[in-house]
Amino acid sequence: MENTLQLEIDKMSKAIKTDNYPMSIGELANIYREGDLRIDPIYQRAFRWDISQQSALIESILLNIPIPPIYVYQNEKGKWNLIDGQQRLSTIFKFMGILTQPNEGGEGEEDEVVKYFNREPLTKTKFLPSLEGKYWEDDDENKSLTDAQRRYIKRSKILIIIIDKSSDEFAQYEMFQRLNTGGSHLSPQEIRNCVLVMKNEGFYKKLRKLSRNVDFQNAVPISEKDVDEQGYMELVTKYFVLRYSNFKVSDSENYNDFLTDEILKLIDNSSIDLEQESALFAKTFKLLYDVMDENAFKKYDAEKEKSCGAVLVGAYEAIIPGLTDNIMFYSENHELLKDCIQKLYGSAEYIAATKRGVRPVGRIKKLVVCSKESFLSGK
Repeated sequence: MENTLQLEIDKMSKAIKTDNYPMSIGELANIYREGDLRIDPIYQRAFRWDISQQSALIESILLNIPIPPIYVYQNEKGKWNLIDGQQRLSTIFKFMGILTQPNEGGEGEEDEVVKYFNREPLTKTKFLPSLEGKYWEDDDENKSLTDAQRRYIKRSKILIIIIDKSSDEFAQYEMFQRLNTGGSHLSPQEIRNCVLVMKNEGFYKKLRKLSRNVDFQNAVPISEKDVDEQGYMELVTKYFVLRYSNFKVSDSENYNDFLTDEILKLIDNSSIDLEQESALFAKTFKLLYDVMDENAFKKYDAEKEKSCGAVLVGAYEAIIPGLTDNIMFYSENHELLKDCIQKLYGSAEYIAATKRGVRPVGRIKKLVVCSKESFLSGK
């Protein structure tokens, strides 16, 4: 009888396709210049290291201190999208004077490059205080690295680990979860964004466009930290899952795995009219903002007759399914909508579903049922 563990190893080994080899910084710079290495893919955060962190990385390269591997995803055209290592490569390319700034305003197929990052002198480091004021190259030799120092950096090698597009989709997500080796760890939604782009970039861009809807953002005021970690994209993802999941999953299922698995299923669901859904999304959050301002997802205190506190994830899960199912009715009955939302927070079903100890997926399952019943009975 075959060993069960070995069978599992063999199965997953076939699902994960990777390659790796060391590459010089000079080679990486050339690939980047040619457009075959995208270090600011649409699912990544912005370049954010300060000059001290940037200087420390250049110090490490000059002193031959190993730096963590760079992880890339190879698409069907053979081009590389960076998965992990954005801050490191951005630092190196900025110092070399070749880091370009994307145009953040467009929704086209590719962000157009508009200009280079301005060069910035390094600062002194722990072991190399004379890095203070140094540029990659400058007419003033006192401010410039020497030819030999520049060659040394260009010949220094970094291990590149390549994940191939043919890897199993869920295996890709699992890998991304484990590849956060750098200083700025990806949030679960940033990891999910990677998978969505790999699966269907057009679908991802439509979700991203919804996440920027003004009424949506006004109706769901989240913290700057959550915004930075793709909180609005996660809420858009959850919106579709709340509307379309059959929730045939254990209450103890991992929340982030559940969201990822469900949204990947929805991408393949040909019965979903994404244009129609986008219109419903916009209508839903315009209605919520018109009726509730920014208080729809904040706990309503019946005694004080006001909403207070932060946006509650449970409230979002308890309002969206029922409201979207009955959007036509509540669009014409604003006071009933307001009353239904305010009463929701005091209902036994909502309180039971959101009490301490209830697992996130179990909570969602309970709240979807509660939502559909509450908004139907409120008509």
